[in-house]
Amino acid sequence: MKRSTLALVLIVIISLLAVQTSYAAVEFDQKLFKKLAEKKNKIPQINIPDYKKITLDNGMTIYLVKNDKLPIVELTGYIKGGSRQERKDISGISNFMFEMMNTGTKNLSEQDFSRYKELNGINFGFGVKKDCFKFKGKALSTDKEALISLIADILQKPKFDANYFKRIKQEMKRKLAQAKTEDDSLLNMYYYRNIYEDHPYSFSNDLDLRMAALDNITPSSLKKFYHRNIAPNNIVLGVIGDIDVDQMEKMLKEHFGDWPKRKVKIRHPKVKTNKDNYNKVILVNKPNATQATIMMGYKFFSSDFEDRVAFKMANRVYGGGDFSSRLMENLRTEKGYVYSIYSRGRYHKLGGDYYITTEVKPTKSVETISAVKKEMLSIKKGKNKISEDELFKIVNRYNALFPKTYKSKLSILNKVIYDTEIRDREPDYINKYIQQYNSLDAAKAQKAFKKYTYPDRFLTVIVGKKDKILPQFKEKEIDVEVIEIN
Repeated sequence: MKRSTLALVLIVIISLLAVQTSYAAVEFDQKLFKKLAEKKNKIPQINIPDYKKITLDNGMTIYLVKNDKLPIVELTGYIKGGSRQERKDISGISNFMFEMMNTGTKNLSEQDFSRYKELNGINFGFGVKKDCFKFKGKALSTDKEALISLIADILQKPKFDANYFKRIKQEMKRKLAQAKTEDDSLLNMYYYRNIYEDHPYSFSNDLDLRMAALDNITPSSLKKFYHRNIAPNNIVLGVIGDIDVDQMEKMLKEHFGDWPKRKVKIRHPKVKTNKDNYNKVILVNKPNATQATIMMGYKFFSSDFEDRVAFKMANRVYGGGDFSSRLMENLRTEKGYVYSIYSRGRYHKLGGDYYITTEVKPTKSVETISAVKKEMLSIKKGKNKISEDELFKIVNRYNALFPKTYKSKLSILNKVIYDTEIRDREPDYINKYIQQYNSLDAAKAQKAFKKYTYPDRFLTVIVGKKDKILPQFKEKEIDVEVIEIN
């Protein structure tokens, strides 16, 4: 009876959420961008929900928000550290640990764990990022205590020597082996292996390293890694939904208050720059590839990059993915080489990278790489500066689309927690960000692009059929490191 009622309620909720999701999920095409560009959109203001922030005696930080529009309770949480806590010999251990934690606990066998989630309509999952681990979950508000109880059990009572350990290891081996047959996975592996080298930021993409490290991952190593990273004083939890804030605070104290704090050391390994990567070209020979998949980039700034907003908007003009970006106009509309091409910066706590990626006909690889650099230089050297009209269109689209990313209070709360607790920013950074990009002019954008682009530093990785790609480079007398995959 409970399950049938639950199923009916969930159908209603999912339908409501689907309406929200479909509203937020915008289908990008040229017609939409043109329409958005023609209408001047007002500068958005994201309304940050009232929240109560508390810190338990054991150091666990909690954000609480009441939102009774739907009879559900949702959780969002972060564990500080992330994959940079891994060592080379145990790379990938974060994913393994969370897979084990989300399969069973000391109190619940695998079967009991699965049944408990099903009976109480609970969704829960972990994610591994470079600088933090993330988790999220939800249930009907009538099952909020079941949800809180389960998460407390998952976080505090993992069972790493459970009988599903060997099965999960085998599943991971299969996934890694499968990933090594995919163009994008190979591209990321060789690109980030060279960009970050032995830094933990490269480990998650290095399929060979993770495959070898699986032999070192044991129940004992999982337990050690857990104790080094998972502690209440290292966790930030957000709860939002149909709740009484005071009652939820009391419930959380009951389930997490006795969890003793533990010293956690967040690693800060230095990201180094290898100038040998400048202008280096790596070709990964994949004989069955139909396209040449290209990623070209270089080391870039950390998440503290002070001119990030100005550079971001300037980069949108250059190649940020819009159909009107200069790279898209050049390589798609004029030359017909690519279907899509985009450039972007990725910023982490200890460093980041700037990259451009696309797929082309193998025989057009050299011409594409050359065109990408030429287009960058034309802006950088002021031959074809960023115009006010181009910047206006980018900012105008942002004003139309940016708020749709934060339609739900959960997404806003998640952003507030991330900015405040992980990025050391102000809670209302989201609105300061909007003000920053709206205060830009073309001269500021041009100045940022000129200052922070380095066309002579590109590391280029290509995954494709060697016989079709290599001759072009030989003809141009460009050195290429060829890698034969096994």
